[in-house]
Amino acid sequence: STRPEIGVFVGICTHLGCSPKYVETANFESTQQGGFFCPCHGSKFDFAGRVGRGYPAPDNLPVPPHRFVSDTVVVIGDEGGTA
Repeated sequence: STRPEIGVFVGICTHLGCSPKYVETANFESTQQGGFFCPCHGSKFDFAGRVGRGYPAPDNLPVPPHRFVSDTVVVIGDEGGTA
């Protein structure tokens, strides 16, 4: 990531397309840091968008093409040039 402190993901579970919800702590694996929980079938993703082992989601959350215009503006769908 060009900004490790900011995660940019497609917010759709890779299992059946539900919307994972942000949770601060939920016993995510051994990290206790929280992440994203899909309420449909229980998949858990960490703050890097990686699915936990043994959950129904087959893949990590995808990272869309994006670029940071400033500290407060992110353009989604464009990795460079003009938007």
